[in-house]
Amino acid sequence: MSVNRDKFNIRLSALTIAAALAGAGHAWATEPVWVTSGADSGEGTLRAALASGATNIRFGSRVGVITIDSTLVYEGSKPLRIAGLGQTIFANNSGDDFTLLEVASGANLSISRLNFDGGGGFSLDNPGAGKGVFVRVPTERTGVVNIELRDVRVSGVANHGVHVSDCTLGDDCGAGGGGGGDGSPASIVFSARRVSVIDAGNGKFDADGIRLDERNDGDIVFNAFASRFADIGADGVELDEGDSGDVVIDVNAVLFENNGGFCLDSPLELEQPCVEDDDGELLLDLDDGFDIDEAGPGWLLGSVSMSLVSDNLDEGLDFDVEGPGGADIEIRRVVAVGNGDEGIKLSEAGGDGATAHLMGVLVTGNGNDGIQIESENGDGTVHVIFSNSTSTGNDNDGLDLSQENTESPGTLRIFGFAEFDSLDLENVVEK
Repeated sequence: MSVNRDKFNIRLSALTIAAALAGAGHAWATEPVWVTSGADSGEGTLRAALASGATNIRFGSRVGVITIDSTLVYEGSKPLRIAGLGQTIFANNSGDDFTLLEVASGANLSISRLNFDGGGGFSLDNPGAGKGVFVRVPTERTGVVNIELRDVRVSGVANHGVHVSDCTLGDDCGAGGGGGGDGSPASIVFSARRVSVIDAGNGKFDADGIRLDERNDGDIVFNAFASRFADIGADGVELDEGDSGDVVIDVNAVLFENNGGFCLDSPLELEQPCVEDDDGELLLDLDDGFDIDEAGPGWLLGSVSMSLVSDNLDEGLDFDVEGPGGADIEIRRVVAVGNGDEGIKLSEAGGDGATAHLMGVLVTGNGNDGIQIESENGDGTVHVIFSNSTSTGNDNDGLDLSQENTESPGTLRIFGFAEFDSLDLENVVEK
């Protein structure tokens, strides 16, 4: 059934190895530069270390909260490693807010045991633009941009919690193939282990907990383990691959909770972007727990396991393939509950079909279909395995599978225990 599982394993292994090699050079071999002062600037500060071109930065045990008055910037192109001991970098945003840390030239980045706090309090009425961590990728970048976050917390920033932008339009690089912009041929490999992004994106429209923008050639590989994305204004995590390249995910033990409500309190007479005119109706623009837009030629591959997707204002999991290519996804032991629209949605319009294995999932109390998987291209087919799973108590169908292709019916295979209070199949047959 999973005809592209070998492709997934090959792509994940190759890009992960490439990322490891990319980060295994200069920064890990150089002598550390120590941060010994919690001041904003001056001798022994983090700002001074970054300005000096240091690539292996560590913190002394006596350094506590570091309060900064402007963005910390690393201009170098060599891999940068910042290893803390649980310190907090706090934005003194009594005036305009600002991004806490910017890597300006697309360098590989490793951060461990640090907190980034933007101060919080942002909303529609108190907007802002500052991010937690921002990696800007230049168009001449090649190879792999490797980002590793371990034991990192980002909170209280107005804009994206963490943003990697391989897009010339920066914050104006919208999602999907229509988002525009150019980028480098480099791939982005992003790893989050024990990462929390809480209360981010509540001061700017369409600002996510983690946002990866990739234009031109290149893949996105996203690995997340034991992490949490909650109370984000837009998507908890958004992966936006807008040109040639695959999106490969490996997500395990992650919480996506209460995301997508930035526009919730906006008045209906408010103009774009918070209110959309859809077939003559005014609709608030709400967002998802985990959103993937794969828009150019390429596949969406990978798995989400042992995770909770709850109370997000739009979909829980919202995975879309727009361009040539297809999707092959495993969702194992995932709970999707209380989301405003579908609990789990997978949509394919590239013509190579959508294959999904749902095993041990519980989907309940969502505002539309519990699970919706569709192929919107006349050549694509839908193939689903539903095993030891429940999708009941949702506002619409428990399981909605559909495809435009009438010549080659899709398939639904049910194994073990399975419960859904309604089943809607269009050009899909149960076997």
